[in-house]
Amino acid sequence: MTKDKIKLFIADPDSIFRLGLRTAIAQYADFEIVGEGDISNNTFRELTQGVVLNVLVIGISSHPTSLNSSLEFCQQLRQLYPQLPLFILTPNFSAKELAKLKSWGVRGYCDRSASINTVIEGLHSVAYGSTYWHNHVSPRLWQKALSRISKSGRLELQRTLQKIEKQLANPNLSDWERVFLVGRQRELLTARWVSNRLTAEDELEDATAAPEASAGGKLAPISPTELTPLPVFADSANKAIYQRVVTDIQLGLINKTDIPLEIDLLQPEIKKSLCHLILQRLSETITKIPIADTIEQNYLDYLQALWSWSIECFFVQCYGQLTVEEEQQLAIIIEQEFTIVNSNIFYYIYGLPELIEYLLGKPGLSIDNVVYQSDAPEAIARIEFLLHNLIIQLANGVMQVILNNFSDLEIFKYKLYQSDYKSDRTLARFRNQLSWKYRQELYFTHPQNIFESRHRLFVLSSGVIRIFYVYAPRKEELEQLVGIPWLTTIGIETRDAIAPLVRKLIAFAGSGVVFVLTQVIGRGLGLIGKGIIQGIGSTMKDIPSKKNNYK
Repeated sequence: MTKDKIKLFIADPDSIFRLGLRTAIAQYADFEIVGEGDISNNTFRELTQGVVLNVLVIGISSHPTSLNSSLEFCQQLRQLYPQLPLFILTPNFSAKELAKLKSWGVRGYCDRSASINTVIEGLHSVAYGSTYWHNHVSPRLWQKALSRISKSGRLELQRTLQKIEKQLANPNLSDWERVFLVGRQRELLTARWVSNRLTAEDELEDATAAPEASAGGKLAPISPTELTPLPVFADSANKAIYQRVVTDIQLGLINKTDIPLEIDLLQPEIKKSLCHLILQRLSETITKIPIADTIEQNYLDYLQALWSWSIECFFVQCYGQLTVEEEQQLAIIIEQEFTIVNSNIFYYIYGLPELIEYLLGKPGLSIDNVVYQSDAPEAIARIEFLLHNLIIQLANGVMQVILNNFSDLEIFKYKLYQSDYKSDRTLARFRNQLSWKYRQELYFTHPQNIFESRHRLFVLSSGVIRIFYVYAPRKEELEQLVGIPWLTTIGIETRDAIAPLVRKLIAFAGSGVVFVLTQVIGRGLGLIGKGIIQGIGSTMKDIPSKKNNYK
């Protein structure tokens, strides 16, 4: 056996189960447990600190809530780290549920009630580059005998199937050859299915496909996976908050709102990279704002400086090193674009003073006129939401400059944009959607939010962007509205005033229509139908007597 230990990380919602599994695995000298955690974002954060491991073990509970969260956790891990081998410990899953795990790329499975020897066997298989799907249904005696007798034949069948798959991958095959191979593959798959049912076993792994021996002649586990570390933050009172937010970003930024966002244009990894860049810069420069001077203009100046730096850095990363002349031109563009970006995006960022003061160390945070301690869960949750919103809006501001000035650069189309947005037509359509969004925001959405005493935040939750509304009195802003925004509030108020009366009128009219249809017209039709039926019945009675008259 190789001296290299197999590094494991255990994630399970049950702390007692984790302790028992860890104690049992500790008896085997070829395993090393590098960490453990529950099914939560805290485990994600621990994994993103540069952990190196061979296999990640995920336990799935039978409780419905834990089951759903564990499956979601498993799917998110596959999306974040597709190269990481996953070994699942589940309750008694059906074949359909196991097929779903396989489709996600899970490498191994074992029942939670299986013996530790079975679990160790599965972990070895996955760590050495194979797959392991434990059959939790105990085969009968005759099935065991049939399995032993047919093992060599089933292995040969598996090798033949793999050979056919390689042949089908050849693009130079003729149509006749492809038809023949597909037919042969279908026959072998059917034979394998029948064999597995008779022997009560899952698919066998090809023994010849096992990892090659190391230079010393001993088998070695596959190379450990080094999970890509996320941005590292300097030690500070806010380090934990920064780490949680960066993990939220890493889980994904899929827009689930009905509002088009500028960053929707970007590829998923580029989108994450931009948000990480902004958060990293914010954590490094936030202390440059003097806490004693709390005038709002200072915060706006800092926002502009953070946005300008983010554009320059992001532009260089994607475009390449700029010449002195190009740097000057970019600086001019950024200065000119700030007014537009400020009116379209930054004007609607809520809670910037509260956020900056909290990050600068001001004690306490007021939420709905209640002051919470800085380390209170309510305060931390609100700060994280404000950070989400700030980073997303800053990223939108960066992309608005690129869309307004450099959207047709081919290097950006290939490096930054999603495949659906590379043509000039789709880009033009996307920019038109954003233009309409800015007008709708100015004339309708913003006045409505003021009238309803709320602010809108874009927050991250389980890999998606959602809308979260925060209550705040906005009477002064409401009184300052003029023009179309003011008419919008009048329209909303009029609708609120008239809508109940209209609904009552419609309900009353509807009741009247129902009464007329059922009681008047319906009964009338019923009487007519009854009369017709009675007439037919009378006629039917008279027919025999008429026949008798002819006799």
